[in-house]
Amino acid sequence: MILYLIPITIVFIIYSEYSVGQILLRPDSYGKISMNIGSMFYFMINPFYETHLWSVKTLDINYAFIIIVSLLIFILYSYLY
Repeated sequence: MILYLIPITIVFIIYSEYSVGQILLRPDSYGKISMNIGSMFYFMINPFYETHLWSVKTLDINYAFIIIVSLLIFILYSYLY
């Protein structure tokens, strides 16, 4: 199941960076674009304690929702096949 969630997480990170922008790749104090893993991690766990990402308009950038739906699909697929 971990091998199933890793690609989903990578696709989520790429999509949220494209959709929202400057979450993982941010300019540093010198103006250079650098990776900010802490910011991405905070964005991914934000739905667990903030409610504004649970609206219908923001479910596509809600990591908790994406993981829940992905796990449901995985479980249904494993029971059916």
